[in-house]
Amino acid sequence: MAPPLPSESTPSNASTAAAAAAPPPLDLPRLLMRRSAGVAAAVLLLALLLGLARMADDMADEVDAAMALADTVAQLAHLPAHDDAQALALLRRVQSAHRLRHLVLQVADEGGQVLLAPQPEPRAAWPLELALRLHRWLDGPVDERRVAWAVPRQEGRRWIVSLTASHESERREALVSLAGMLGLLLLAVVALLLAMRANLHHALRPLGRLLGAIGAIEGHDTRAVRALPAMPIRELEALAAALRHLAQALDDEQARRRRLSQQVLTLQEDERMRLARDLHDEFGQRLTALRADAAWLMRRLQGDATLQPVVAGIAEHGQAIQRDVRALLGQLQPFGASDAGQPEPMPRLQALVQGLVAAWQAPGREARAQLRLVWRWRADDRQPWAEAPPALAPLAGLGLPRPLALALYRISQEALTNVMRHAQAAQAELCLGFTGAAMAGAPLQIDWQVSDDGRGLPDAQLGDAAARGNGIAGLRERVWAQGGDLQLGPASPGAARPGLRLATTLQAHWQAVNDAAP
Repeated sequence: MAPPLPSESTPSNASTAAAAAAPPPLDLPRLLMRRSAGVAAAVLLLALLLGLARMADDMADEVDAAMALADTVAQLAHLPAHDDAQALALLRRVQSAHRLRHLVLQVADEGGQVLLAPQPEPRAAWPLELALRLHRWLDGPVDERRVAWAVPRQEGRRWIVSLTASHESERREALVSLAGMLGLLLLAVVALLLAMRANLHHALRPLGRLLGAIGAIEGHDTRAVRALPAMPIRELEALAAALRHLAQALDDEQARRRRLSQQVLTLQEDERMRLARDLHDEFGQRLTALRADAAWLMRRLQGDATLQPVVAGIAEHGQAIQRDVRALLGQLQPFGASDAGQPEPMPRLQALVQGLVAAWQAPGREARAQLRLVWRWRADDRQPWAEAPPALAPLAGLGLPRPLALALYRISQEALTNVMRHAQAAQAELCLGFTGAAMAGAPLQIDWQVSDDGRGLPDAQLGDAAARGNGIAGLRERVWAQGGDLQLGPASPGAARPGLRLATTLQAHWQAVNDAAP
């Protein structure tokens, strides 16, 4: 069987698909050409109007020149009726009243003595005069054709009247016309350039905002992209739409990564909770039995002075191990086994953070820095801070979401551990500031900061430490999972011991709690 013939509509379908896939025409060139064409049409209309006005002036000049020549010829015809003085006065009056175009009038006697000299050409402005000299030099020798005739005078004498061709008047008129044409051309060029500049400025003015939005995307901040207005031309609007799509995709990816990070941190806390439960169930029961056996032996060996101290030591060690296990349970599970969906009361968070500071300052603990804990609260950012624990009294019936409260506790714990073990500092401060009206559902801003006066980190090591060293990477991960950004830098820039400052700002909402007691 012969293969089927291709459909005759295939080329048409292909061309239709190609046309559909073709990009739309660019808007900016059409915009520039349309407005430039408008400017060009306006300039041409202006040139036409100026040309018509110049035509009228040229026609009037030509008619005046013809009439001046006719008047001069007529006066020359009446010269025999006047004596010499009257005739010369008449010619000078005619010469001053009517300047001939392209001709120069001269009167001489039979001996060649000039009786009436041509009027000198008025001196032009220096640019025109310079152009006239240049043209004379380029034009070379001038045409000095002349028409002369004799006019009879008294006593048989004669005057020789001559009309000589003059290039100067025509040269001046031509240069003035050329200057006008060049001026009009310059006006047209300037108008076109101004129109193109205005169009480009109007069309590309949002480009600065687009570049700023691209820079913000590089810093993982999409607010500038979301604030982009509608663009005036199609090309920029397509770019803005692509940026908005990219920003939305970046926001979605960031949200997905934050959820994943929160899940990982939740798994870590779940594992800590399981370890705490195992420690409590196993070690607690065995230590209780050990202490009970020690107490029984102590009663049985009351008369044995040699074994009694040994049994007492066993009881003390059991009690110390039990205290250590309780402290370890508190670190593994600071908020206990409460429901993760319930808010954590502010007094409990306050007590736990104060416990962190007190643990490093406890007697017998190797405390390398004097710690200071600062609590701050204000209803809004227009009010001054109220400091010290009593400032948190209005917040007694409020709480934070448990993941956020746990994150604040963990980053404080890790930051204080870094200060005590690595900073070699004499003073350190942990500051927690809360900005938000003391009512459930109100927006809340939390400013967290830990600073010290230790040896700090060189600038070259700050990025490396934030990426992988000194527990700061874990701090940054926890802060980022809560929607914040960890700021890392010297506490006292330029000082011999610049120290280190860790800070972040987190956003949340107050939540109501039934029991605010720690």
